[in-house]
Formats: sequence, structure tokens, C-alpha cells
Amino acid sequence: MSWLKNLALGKLPQYTRKARHVQQLVKHSTPLKIANLIQAELALRQGKTRLRSFPYIYIIDPCNACDLRCPLCPTGKQELERPTKMMSFECFQSVIDQIKDYAIEVILHNWGESFLNPRIFDMIRYAQSANIGTNISSHFNNITDEMIDQMIDSGLENLSVSIDGASQEVYETYRVTGDFEDAMDNLRRLKKRKDERNSRTPVVEWQFIVMKHNEHEIPIAEKMAEELGVERFRLLSVGMPFNELENLALADQWTSENPEFRSYHPQPILDRGYLYDESCFYPYRAMVVNPDGGVAPCCAIFHEKWDFGDINKQSIKEIWNNDYYRSARSLFAKKPIDNPVPNACDNCLLYNQKHPRPKQEGNGSDSKPPQAPQPMEAVS
Repeated sequence: MSWLKNLALGKLPQYTRKARHVQQLVKHSTPLKIANLIQAELALRQGKTRLRSFPYIYIIDPCNACDLRCPLCPTGKQELERPTKMMSFECFQSVIDQIKDYAIEVILHNWGESFLNPRIFDMIRYAQSANIGTNISSHFNNITDEMIDQMIDSGLENLSVSIDGASQEVYETYRVTGDFEDAMDNLRRLKKRKDERNSRTPVVEWQFIVMKHNEHEIPIAEKMAEELGVERFRLLSVGMPFNELENLALADQWTSENPEFRSYHPQPILDRGYLYDESCFYPYRAMVVNPDGGVAPCCAIFHEKWDFGDINKQSIKEIWNNDYYRSARSLFAKKPIDNPVPNACDNCLLYNQKHPRPKQEGNGSDSKPPQAPQPMEAVS
């Protein structure tokens, strides 16, 4: 129970290390939600494979389409191994109705630009009405005045705006087809409108992914963020595509030389066989739902063939303790289960597995491991 003691002392564990998670935990907690969270954390530490708890953080992707062409993103490269789709409002409602007793927050983004979904603000309202915190990440191009008012009216709590540079030339190196001045103007108009309406939400974070080509503009961007009045300015390390996780040449092309921003560099994998010296927390804390209803093991897996379930055919509770999830947890359990089901987690190189398995043909694990996720705002 040391993690609970640390929480009381203000030394926050990984899933609440950022201010917004603490705020949402406090704002949206109920006795049942707190009890469920404690059960989930204990199950993770005890290495259980069948859980009595349910996920308390959900990544529900409203759409997997984007109008930018970022070169390290499977959506931007148009290599997403799943049909492009907008999640229907009815599908979203069904998920929220099933998770409202346990969910503390919903991350409304993953593989696309969420504001392209015409029902996105209805989704935010519905989640808020169910006492669930809401977060969105956006490149913030092509934002209208009406959308800005809707962000405020819907109750969106946290907005992360991805602007990786302080000039068009540097910004568009990664945010291909993006317009730096448009994104900045939209931020200014959002700040102005929040002030006019005396609204504290959405809390705005400027997210700056640090790469070799843009790190010299960090001080300029930080100053601009301060002048704009955004609540947070956050620097992140760049991640590599799922099929290039061990590609040193590609990593060195994009990754900063600063050790602080090399969290996803392949060298640790090549040296010891995995990136993080810990157990994976996704199958205990979080569930990822794609626009088509497919449930992915984590935010890094975008392939339809690797889904753990389909919410159009099964309930959340049925999926959460099915053979796929139990087999994935078994990789990190005190002892493995008998007859595990082959799944995409088997050969994942992100986490240190206690019971690694040989490659399984036909389930995706015969391919290279999944993309190292950007620092997950949901669970990190």
C-alpha cells in the first residue's frame, strides 16, 4: 500500500503524476470509483490475471482520420491498418453507459483529429453528464469560432494542443500540411473567448514534441505560450513507428541528443530487450476503444487484426476478463496461465515481461513490436 501512502503525501504514482489527473480524480471520484481504482492497483501489483475491478481510464477514439500528414504517424502516413471511420454517437453512448460507475476520465483522441467528428461536442457533454472527466488532443488547425464556443459550452476540461515549433518552417517539418499561424490564431481566440466568458475550461496545454529539427525553438515557444496565457507548456520525447522501434537510423534522424528527450530511443531495447523495466499497466488501468468499436490492447496498437474484442458484439465486462486480456496479463503475472491465447502483446518490447512467449504466427506478433506510445496522458 506504499503507493496509497505516497498519494496521501503528495508523491503521486505514475497514473496521477500530472496535475490534470489529480484534478479529475478529485472532481469525478465516488466511493465506488475509488474502491475500483484501489482494486485495480492492487491487482497490478499482485500480478492477477482475472480482475474484479474494471478500467478507470478509457481512451475512446472519435475518429481515426486526420488532415495532417505527420511522417511518424500511421494515420498521417495513411498506413493505419483499420478502416477510416467516425465513431457514431450511439456507439459512444453505449460505452459511457457501461463505464460510468467506474470511469474517472475519458481520453477522446488516439489515431485521428477528434474535432473532425461532427458529434464530438455531444460526446463531451454526454461524458460530462455521466460524471466523467474529458480530455482531447488536437493539432488545432481549422478551428471555427463556433467550435471554440462549443469547447466551452460542452464542458471540455482539458485540451492539449500539439504545436511542435515556433515558426512555420520548423513546425511543418513534422506537422506536414499544418498551418502554424492558424493554430496560434485559434489558440489566441480560445483564450480571448474564455476570458470574455470568464471560463476556466478547457484548461489548455501546449504540447511540444521535441525533435532534432525543432529543439532550438523551445525557448521561443515557451515564451509564446506564456504570452498566450496557456495553463501548461509540456515538452515530450518523440516516439518511433511500430515497425521501426529498433531502427536506430530513423530514431537518430528525429530524436534529440538531449538525454531528457530520448525516452523512446531504441538503444535500451537493443541492449536489454525491452524499453521500460516494469510491468505493463494497460490491462489493469485502461481500455482503448477504436471508432469501429474494436477494443485494442493499448494506445499503441492500431491494427484491426489485433483487437481484443468488439463492443458492438460484447459488453465491456465480457471483454475485460476474456482470454485475450487474461493472456496479456499473464505475461507479467507471478505465474503464467495455462494455454494462453496468442495475442499482439506476446512479443511487445515495451515492457519487461516475466513470462515471455515465443512468436505466434498469424496474430501480429510475428511482425515487429508496436509503436512506443507518446507519454500517455491517460495512464502516465
